[in-house]
Amino acid sequence: MRFTAEQLRTFVLVVEFGTFEAAADLLMVSASAISQRIKAMEQTAGRVLIKRTNPVAPTETGEIVLRIARQSEYLSSELERELGGSGGERTIAIAVNADSLSTWLLSAVGKLAREDRIFCDLRREGEQYSSALLRSGEAMAAITSDPETIPGCTVEKLGNVRYWIAASSEFVHRHFKHWPKQITVEELNAAPTIEYDHKDVGQKSSRALILKNFGLDETVEGESPSVYVPSSPDYARAIYEGIGWGILPTAQCEQQLKSGELVLLASEPLDAPLYWQRWKISSEVLDVVTRRVYEAAKTLS
Repeated sequence: MRFTAEQLRTFVLVVEFGTFEAAADLLMVSASAISQRIKAMEQTAGRVLIKRTNPVAPTETGEIVLRIARQSEYLSSELERELGGSGGERTIAIAVNADSLSTWLLSAVGKLAREDRIFCDLRREGEQYSSALLRSGEAMAAITSDPETIPGCTVEKLGNVRYWIAASSEFVHRHFKHWPKQITVEELNAAPTIEYDHKDVGQKSSRALILKNFGLDETVEGESPSVYVPSSPDYARAIYEGIGWGILPTAQCEQQLKSGELVLLASEPLDAPLYWQRWKISSEVLDVVTRRVYEAAKTLS
C-alpha cells in the first residue's frame, strides 16, 4: 500500500491535534477534505485507522501508520537539510526515565549540543513505559527496561543500573527499635516509603529484600504507607531528609552511604537493565546520538 506525503502529514496532524477541524485549520482546507483524506487512507489500508472519538485516537493499525508517518516527516526534513547544505538545527526526541536524566544522560545531551549541534527534546517517562512513545513515533529513541524489539526499531543493551535500598540514619533509629540487629514486619509496615509515582513498581521487590536481609519470610504480605515524589532529585532528597525509605541509584547515594548520612536496609542491591531502542532508519543524526548515549552509559553502575 502507498500513502502520499500529504496523507501522512494530514494523519499526524489529526492525531496530534485531536480533531479533523483542527487539522483542517492548520492545513487551510475544509474539515470535509481532511475526512476524505483519512477515508482514502483507510480504503487503501483496508482497515480503520482513526477512532472517531473526541479527541480522535489511532487504532492499533493507525499507530503503525502514525509511527511511519512521523519517520517519513523526519527523513524528509533531514534530506532537505542535507541537500540544502546549510546544516541547520537538528532536533531529536528521546524518551528517558527520570533517574537516567538526573544522573548520567545529561553529559551526552551536553556534548550533542556543544560539539555536534544536535539538540534533544527529552520526554520524561518511566523506563517501563517509554517504549510506548516509540510505538507512536512521538520519540525517535528511548531508554527503556523493555528488551523486546518494537516493530520498526532496533534494541541494544546499554547496561545495568544498580539501586540500593536506603534510609537516613535518623529515620531507621526512629522507626526500627532494635536497629541494626533486627526489624519486625510490623515496623516495616509502619515505616513510610518514598515512591516516584503511582506507576512505581519497586516497593514490592524492595520490601522482599529488606525482609530477606533480616531473616524474615520475604513473602509475608504487607505494604508501607507511601509518599509520592515525582522528581528524581527530590525523591533522593526526601530520603536524605528522613521522610521515608526508598531505592536510589549508586550515583545518588554512594557519598551519603560513606558518610553515614544514609544506611542500607538490605545489603543486596537491585540491578535494573537499561536498553537503547531507536528507529531502524539510516540517519546520521541518530547514529551520532546513539554513540554519545553509549559513551555516557559507560558510567552506569
